[in-house]
Amino acid sequence: MAKFQATFFALAVLCVAAATEAAEVTGVVRDATGGVVPAATVIVRPATGPEHQLLTGPDGTFTVDVPTPGSLTIVVRAGGFAELSKMVPEADRPRSIDIVLAPAGILEALTVTAARGAVESDTPAATTVLTAETLRSSPAAMLDDQLKTVPGFSLFRRTSSRVANPTTQGLTMRGLSASGASRGLVLVDGVPLNDPFGGWIYWDRVPQTALDRVEVVRGGTSDLYGADAVGGVIQILTLAPTRPTAHGSLEFGSRHTPRLSGAGGTARSGWSGFGAAEWQDTDGYILVSEAQRGPVDTAANSEYTTGYGNVGYQARRWRAGGRGNWFTETRANGTPLTNNDTSSQGGVGEASGSAGSGFWLARGYGGTQEYNQSFSAVAASRATETLTQTQFVPSKNAGASGQWTMYAGPGTWSFGADTRRVEGTTEQTTYTNNVPTAFTAPGGIQWASGAFARVSAQAGDAFTLIGSIRVDSWSSEPTSTGTPKDKTELSPKGGFTWQAKPSLAVHGSASHSFRAPTLNELFRNFRAGNTLTSANDQLEPESLTSAEGGVSITRGISAVRIVGFWNHLDNAITNVTVSSTPALITRQRRNAGTIRAAGVEFEEELKVSSSVALSFSQAFIDSKFVEALEPGLTGKKVPQVPAASASFGARYMAPWGIIATGGVRAFSGQYDDDLNTLRLDAAGIVDLHVSKAIGRRVEIFGAVENLGDTEYEVGKTPVTTVGLPRTFRGGIRADLP
Repeated sequence: MAKFQATFFALAVLCVAAATEAAEVTGVVRDATGGVVPAATVIVRPATGPEHQLLTGPDGTFTVDVPTPGSLTIVVRAGGFAELSKMVPEADRPRSIDIVLAPAGILEALTVTAARGAVESDTPAATTVLTAETLRSSPAAMLDDQLKTVPGFSLFRRTSSRVANPTTQGLTMRGLSASGASRGLVLVDGVPLNDPFGGWIYWDRVPQTALDRVEVVRGGTSDLYGADAVGGVIQILTLAPTRPTAHGSLEFGSRHTPRLSGAGGTARSGWSGFGAAEWQDTDGYILVSEAQRGPVDTAANSEYTTGYGNVGYQARRWRAGGRGNWFTETRANGTPLTNNDTSSQGGVGEASGSAGSGFWLARGYGGTQEYNQSFSAVAASRATETLTQTQFVPSKNAGASGQWTMYAGPGTWSFGADTRRVEGTTEQTTYTNNVPTAFTAPGGIQWASGAFARVSAQAGDAFTLIGSIRVDSWSSEPTSTGTPKDKTELSPKGGFTWQAKPSLAVHGSASHSFRAPTLNELFRNFRAGNTLTSANDQLEPESLTSAEGGVSITRGISAVRIVGFWNHLDNAITNVTVSSTPALITRQRRNAGTIRAAGVEFEEELKVSSSVALSFSQAFIDSKFVEALEPGLTGKKVPQVPAASASFGARYMAPWGIIATGGVRAFSGQYDDDLNTLRLDAAGIVDLHVSKAIGRRVEIFGAVENLGDTEYEVGKTPVTTVGLPRTFRGGIRADLP
């Protein structure tokens, strides 16, 4: 009898096991063009049994074992795409599941950047995603001008990168004014784009035809990305074709401005390759306002060539590859004796893959750069100028990073570490009456290394809690004269999201971080007009305490996001006015005290119909010195931060393949100096873009920037310089196949 009972029990167990036998479910996640989407979050919910969470592999595929009977619900989340939920009936389960994601709206804009590769449906940060389609239909020609529609985004000066000296292209967000150096990090496919020596941005280094999307994360993200990300992160993501594809664009614009851009790639038998290149030349325009121009003022022009290429091998669960880039640029900066040029090249090697319920990534990169600059003094009559200084700035940098993201229990965990070394020198020759009189070569070596951990966990059906912490070690060693510096800092961050109802979400976060001075701030002097700014090798790192909270509301055709923020920047590095005469304003970079920047951002998207979409954004920022270490600064407005800015955009998909977009950008007055004596007036700019499809793969387009030909101020040094006048461009684009 006992033997019979044992046999019966064994048979029962086998029957139950057979009834609940796990079956392998596979699938692939793609975008609307057919390209695969790696590192997408896939949640598989069977009719019976536990939920499974995993990431797609480098080839966009996923595989999971689930119980045999019953239907499945599959939820997919990926950066730049709207969340998709798909019901898979039991009858369809034997075959591979093909999932196609659609682009996201402003409230659906999940980003890989916000969580450093771990895509979350609820990330407590304000993010904006500009897709390739948005960028190509933008009236603005350059990426920095396209980003000016993002609330809280600004540069050190308002000038377009077409004509601006690159050292004035420092990035800032939410009232944390930059100088030349940025208080924000810009990445290209995970690798820093910020100039390694100075922190400014070459916005034209990535060919337009290579862009897949741009992700903007506002607010401190140093907990994941280190000291350079104190104000936020902008990540430029390039195309990764999985089939033969090519994109080309040829255009011509006002003031003899041609641009040629092309990109193409393919994949076969596991191997893939992609390349892109772009060339642009422009005669530019005279920067000085018409009322103040003199014989010495000439057009600020530029020419650049940039190239990018990669090759990789794709296996089922891992990928390895390398990519390289080169960039050359020459500029005339508005007078005969002021010019600059840049030449750089770099490479990246990386490997990534999936294992179990995790995704890993390892990357190494390096590059070299040479930068030349000349400065002059212009007579009050603006009839003559004399050479004052030339600079040759060679630099090199190298870095590495590793990361592991996994699902464990109710949470998503990420761990990582990175390191970067930068070495640079400023070889400066001083001139008196156009004759060289002195030579110096200050410079240094900087190391920045850090490690981080992050967890995102569900606390019930409606709450998501997120916590992270990072430890950074920074050191700066002068190669000639100067004081060695080092600092070790913790950067914690905590946040939450609450899905109060399907149409209402609330988020909040608080963080602490720091930013170290660049080699440029420590060792390089510069001159803009008749304003001379000196380096300071005694600078100490800044530290930022910040908080934000916001609500997102979706109702009918409208999606709205409102975010309030508060930033407290201690030991802020500012260009402090030391002396001022009619002939020369002298400033020095100093730790000037505390900046408090508080404000509100508003974004709304209206999908009026299938062919009409409207968008609106606005930011109000109160940014001022509250505890200044320098006399006379307390209570002053922080330079280069407008108190209010707004943008309005409209998109109309008309019959016969016509797409029209238009926009209005407006900004209030701001100051160009720390003492608030040099005010830049408010202005509003209107831009338009129209394209028409010619067949399935070709379109012609035309655009105009500053339709009203508004003369708006972008700088006072103390001579007033003005922004881009009315500018036309038009051309043809082709996409194959």
